[in-house]
Amino acid sequence: MSEFQNAELGDRRLTRRLLRLADALAQQPAASIPAATGNWGQTCGAYRFLDHPQLRPGDLLASHVNATLARAATVPLALAVNDTTALNFNGRPATTGLGPIGNHADKTRGLLLHSLLAFTPQRQPLGLLDAPCWARDPAAFGRNHQRNQRPLAEKESAKWLRSYETLCRLAAQTPQTQWLLVADREGDLYELFEQALAVPGRPAVLVRMQHNRGVEQSDARLFAHLASAPLAGQLQVQVPRRPGQAVRTATVTLRYCAVRLSAPLLKPQHAPLAVWAVEAREEHAPRGVTPLHWRLLTTRPVQSVAAAVEVIQWYCVRWGIEVFHKVLKSGCAVEAAQLETAERLQRYLMIKLVVAWRAMALMHWGREQPAAPISELLAEDEWRVLRAVATRGQADAAMAVPTVAQAWRWIGQLGGHLGRRRDGWPGPLTLARGLQRLADLAAGWEQAQAAKGCA
Repeated sequence: MSEFQNAELGDRRLTRRLLRLADALAQQPAASIPAATGNWGQTCGAYRFLDHPQLRPGDLLASHVNATLARAATVPLALAVNDTTALNFNGRPATTGLGPIGNHADKTRGLLLHSLLAFTPQRQPLGLLDAPCWARDPAAFGRNHQRNQRPLAEKESAKWLRSYETLCRLAAQTPQTQWLLVADREGDLYELFEQALAVPGRPAVLVRMQHNRGVEQSDARLFAHLASAPLAGQLQVQVPRRPGQAVRTATVTLRYCAVRLSAPLLKPQHAPLAVWAVEAREEHAPRGVTPLHWRLLTTRPVQSVAAAVEVIQWYCVRWGIEVFHKVLKSGCAVEAAQLETAERLQRYLMIKLVVAWRAMALMHWGREQPAAPISELLAEDEWRVLRAVATRGQADAAMAVPTVAQAWRWIGQLGGHLGRRRDGWPGPLTLARGLQRLADLAAGWEQAQAAKGCA
């Protein structure tokens, strides 16, 4: 896979092994290591690679991060969306180094992953910027009631500040691109906004509010103060599919205002913060559907209705990281890995993260350039087999190379997409499954041709 071509692992043999393993996993996203590598020698080489003591997960991802920055350098604004997901390896009792991920220290075990993924405002995934992965200490489990007595640097929530520090460091390499960090309610930290406002020119921050903070210019708390702001207009928001709920369009009312936040009661030494608040509220949701209600804080100025609309649209991009984590788990089957240590899992995860990004990126690329030939994305054997299966063998050898739009719908059908008019475009999870089946079909065709030649 080209994302790893410039990896610097200190040993050319390690780099070659990384490229072989990444190519194998990219062709079969949901396959296990033995199934993807194809023979015992390659499988042993993959396991030795993942067990190499000098390989750090960040080193494996570094080449992809540089490629992400190169793509981001071509756009005026990039959104750095971050979120945490739990990886459940509870079915691997022999795996060492795991920690609790649920509410019971001795039951559900796994790892936590905090992804920092770059998007364009049009939701094109540019790639990963960071992906720290760790196991909670079982001995420290259950001390949440003591969290107010501990400094922020010792809390798990410090991950949001570390992501922002990483973004500041990387953003310096793309001076022509403006950056905006996007986070859900868990990222509503006073210190995060302080960091963003501390130095002019730093990446802006956009976070969904969790805390009903004090406002210096009002007797009301933040939520009530924002709700009393003048009505600025309405906006239609596309709400993605969720369990038990189809894709829908929500009409929300907009309000926005500048606010000066008071320091938290437990942090009186902190100075007030001058930020902007935006609210999107769905007044008339369909029956049985939870209405949208977003209260957002940002360090980026919001001085017009157009700017408020942009803030809402940028926050909608955050759904992309939820899709990304779903592709990683379901489409790439990362939680099915059978590796003996958390260290091996973390190295393996870095490769799978890029495979999951590739599945998402290909889907968006196909939407943007549907008339392009699929030969730019698939090997000749793959698209010929795909064409033969889709046309039930009726296509002759002179038939033109399928377009991306044609091929993507065919791959979606391999992944379970019904292709009805109301079903829309196949999603990344369906495409990942379809690519898996296509790889199996192409491998079978190759073996059949080889056997035919030997006959």
